[in-house]
Amino acid sequence: MKVPLKKNISFAYNEAFELIVTMGMFACERQMAQAAEEYRIELDPLLETIYEDAKRKMSPHMLREMQFFFEYEYFHKALDYAFYESIAASPEPLSAEAWILLLKDAEAERMVVNMAYGVYYDKMEDLLQDRPWEDMYEDLPGLIQRVRLITPLEEVKAAQQPLLECLAHPEETKQRYLQLISQFYREVFADWSKVIREECERAMIRYETFFQGDPERFIRDIHKSDPDLFHTPSAFHVSFVSQVGNYHMWPLNKPYFWVIFGVHNDRVFGPAAEREKAELFFKALSDKRRMDLVMLLRERPRYGSELAAELGITPAAVIYHANFFFFLDLVEFKRSDHRLYYHLNKERLRELLELTSKVMLDE
Repeated sequence: MKVPLKKNISFAYNEAFELIVTMGMFACERQMAQAAEEYRIELDPLLETIYEDAKRKMSPHMLREMQFFFEYEYFHKALDYAFYESIAASPEPLSAEAWILLLKDAEAERMVVNMAYGVYYDKMEDLLQDRPWEDMYEDLPGLIQRVRLITPLEEVKAAQQPLLECLAHPEETKQRYLQLISQFYREVFADWSKVIREECERAMIRYETFFQGDPERFIRDIHKSDPDLFHTPSAFHVSFVSQVGNYHMWPLNKPYFWVIFGVHNDRVFGPAAEREKAELFFKALSDKRRMDLVMLLRERPRYGSELAAELGITPAAVIYHANFFFFLDLVEFKRSDHRLYYHLNKERLRELLELTSKVMLDE
C-alpha cells in the first residue's frame, strides 16, 4: 500500500529545535568546520556572523557549561539527546520560551535518565541486560551502577563521567541546564531569532512547494530516503543553523517523529557540476573504509550497526562516511523490519565511473 505522503508529512518552524541546534553546533564548532571541509560545503556568511557574535557575548562559564552538555560528538548526540527528545515529544512546534517553560516543569530524574539514553542508545543491550528501558525511570541507582560498568562508544566515551555526575545530582543538573539554555537564549539567540526564522521559513516555503508538487521525488531526491519511512506522521523543521543535514528525531514511545532538515540540502543533494561530482567521488573512494562500505553494500543492503560491526567503526562514523555517498546519490535509506537499511544504487555507481572517466580524459 502506497504511503500517503501528503497526509503524513507537514512542515513547521520549530524555534526550540533551532535554539538547541545552535547550541550544539557552536559547542562542536571544530567538528562542524572539519565536516564542512570534508563534504565541500561553504558555510553561509550570515551563520559565521552569528557564531562570531556568540563568541563575543558568551562568558567563559557559559562556554564551559555548554561544553559539558554538548561537546562530545555532534552526529551521535550524548547528554544533549535529552533536550532534543523533550522538544520532539511535542507534536506541535514550540517557541524557545515555551520550551524553556516546559523544561522548568519537567521531572529532573527523567531528563538525566534520557541523557543516558543518548550516550548509550547504540549499546542498549549491554546497558540494560534484557530489562526494558522504562524500568530505568524507576531505578536510578541501578542505572548508575550499569553506567559505571559499561563503557560508551569511543566518540562519546568522554561523556561517561559527566553523565554519572548528572545521574547522581538530577536537581542540580536541572538548574545548570536551565540556567545555560535560558542565558544563551536571552543573551545570544534572541538577538538573531527573527533573522534565523526568516531564513528558515524562506527555505521551508521552497521545500514545501517542491514537496507538494511531487512528494515522492522530494523524499527520494532531496531527503534521500524511501517514502515507506513516512508511514507514521512526521514534521519537517527546516533549519538554517544546521545548513546541511537530515536528522531524524524519534521521541520515546510516540507515534510520530520530527526531521531536522538543512536549508541548503537541495544544493548538496541536488545536481552539481560534473567536475565537483567527480572530485567528491574520488574523495569518497580515497578512504579504505568508504571503499569497504561500498563493497559490503554491493553484496546486500545493511543497517547502520551491522555496517559498523563489519567495518570495525562506530555507528556515528558510518553516518559520517555514508554522507559522502548520499551527496553523490550512491546510497539511500529504505525501511524494513523496523530498521533503516543502507542501499547502494548500482546504476548510479556506473554513471559516476563513466563521469569520472569523462572528466579525467576531458572528453
